[in-house]
Amino acid sequence: MDEMLDIEQILREKQKNHYVTMKKLELEGHPIHVIYIPSITDTKQVQDAILLPLQEWKHKESPLPHAFSAEPLLQLEKKNDIDHYLLDGFTLLIEQDTVYAIDTAQFAYRSIQEPVSEMTLRGSRDGFIESLEQNVALLRVHLRSTDLKFEEFTIGTRSFTNVSIAYIDRTVNEELLKDVRARINAVQEDYIPDGGVMEQLIEKNNYSLFPEIQETERPTKVSSALVEGKVAIFVEGSPSVLLAPTTLNSLFQQADDYNFKWIPASLIRLMRFMAAFFSVMLPSVYISLISYHHGLIPTDLAISIAKTREGVPIPSFMEALIMQLTIETLREAGIRLPKPIGPAVSIVGAIVLGEAAVTAGIVSPLMVIVVSFAAICSFTIADYALSLALRTISFVMLFAAAFLGIYGLILAVFIISIHLVHLQSFSVPYLEPFTPFYVKRWKDSLIRFKLKKGGGRVE
Repeated sequence: MDEMLDIEQILREKQKNHYVTMKKLELEGHPIHVIYIPSITDTKQVQDAILLPLQEWKHKESPLPHAFSAEPLLQLEKKNDIDHYLLDGFTLLIEQDTVYAIDTAQFAYRSIQEPVSEMTLRGSRDGFIESLEQNVALLRVHLRSTDLKFEEFTIGTRSFTNVSIAYIDRTVNEELLKDVRARINAVQEDYIPDGGVMEQLIEKNNYSLFPEIQETERPTKVSSALVEGKVAIFVEGSPSVLLAPTTLNSLFQQADDYNFKWIPASLIRLMRFMAAFFSVMLPSVYISLISYHHGLIPTDLAISIAKTREGVPIPSFMEALIMQLTIETLREAGIRLPKPIGPAVSIVGAIVLGEAAVTAGIVSPLMVIVVSFAAICSFTIADYALSLALRTISFVMLFAAAFLGIYGLILAVFIISIHLVHLQSFSVPYLEPFTPFYVKRWKDSLIRFKLKKGGGRVE
């Protein structure tokens, strides 16, 4: 037995914890301690499958595992293992200097339902929940392959968070798999409450605004990613699954793109890219034109803009900044408020504040139109992490346009482009397949080509 295992110390520690239940049985003069946590343990199973067999055991001279024919026993040898299994809902059996563990876990989880953050028009509507075991089972339902493999990890110096990675053998890149394992094993955080925290801990470019790992709650999306050779990371207690690697192109793709005919689906995807561009660039381009480059505006339009700005006491940059901050505040309020009133507050607040600002002469009507349209365009970006990145960049563009006009915008775009070209997600270029230039892989990028009937996704 490992020297780190002190039975007397273990018993003293567990007796002091009020949330731990400890029962003592006498078998042939030898005490057996049964230890479990009632709140996360199936107490009926403990009674029927552990306590009763021990009380009715006829062969007390045999080793303890022989008392349980149906329940497998795990022999533990380290103090950390004992705490880990106990907090996972296992029941501990201590006989003299030997400690066994029996799986009796029973956690309270919500039922499987449609994810709120990822809406779909056609296709499967089930989503992951907070149970790691249920999520793994749900993935197996959607991806019935003998090559689907899982590996388990335990991280967190205090929380003992269970993490599992999934991949398809002979499809996944081995170097990618080694990199994922190494990053997970390198995590030394005390507590991992959610997949979002895990995502930040295993990313390398922590100062980048763009997400290096894609997050989803849909089993169908995870299945498609695994077939493409990616790795899925499950975190206990999180309904979101992390997909690595990811690219900027994949963040714009949605499951509905493959559930409808390829021509309208391609148009929708192109519209999504254009909307993202407008959400970032439209307000800043408008500011640069009316502040520095009046000559680039047609004469009639310039006169119309000048009329709408008549009487506005603040510069156009401050107009746009006030409107952007107002919309972001309303958006955040709509998310945090209860569901019955959240959307109403966002819509009514935007209408009332916009109308009041124009009536008071604080902002011009055209500025309200430009900023509102940019905000609507940002809602087409389904991936929330990417949406946050682009919304942050839109403020950077505003300041660049306010100080240097078009030249500032070009400089900002140039710097962001350099960053994206150098950015990698688990050694995969972030702008793939655009750079490096892979023409053959453009079939499923900007345009979603028709499905290949003979096998494969596109032709």
